[in-house]
Amino acid sequence: MKRYLFILVLITSCIKFPNIGIGYKLCYNSRGDIGIVNSDNSYLIYGHILEYKFDSMFIVVSERPRDSIPECNRSMTLTECNEAFAKSMFTQYWIIDKRQKSVFIEQTKNFSNVYGPFNKAKFLNLFFKLHIPKRLELKDCY
Repeated sequence: MKRYLFILVLITSCIKFPNIGIGYKLCYNSRGDIGIVNSDNSYLIYGHILEYKFDSMFIVVSERPRDSIPECNRSMTLTECNEAFAKSMFTQYWIIDKRQKSVFIEQTKNFSNVYGPFNKAKFLNLFFKLHIPKRLELKDCY
């Protein structure tokens, strides 16, 4: 029964966001942050989405994962950790290639069509290498 309730909560928590194409959608994760899931409801990007843009071929994302904020350590309270997270400027970048099938690869623990996380320079390099349209440029990258 608990499993069905969890699935129902997961499905209904994704309904509030726009469809970003081919089964991909924004969805609240267990920490209350917005991530991206595929058509199997598997998280491709789990952390807090700062900005995203998409078209029929790509989704580009800037994200701040909570577990990558060094200020949030075990000695901090939840409130202190949330404040440190809000002040942090740490950002990483992702590209999802919707032209490829989203298959989980056990060896790498990643999906076959998801590239990242990257720092800004590596993200921009791949952005241009894949010929992603300029209309999908993220504000904080330029």
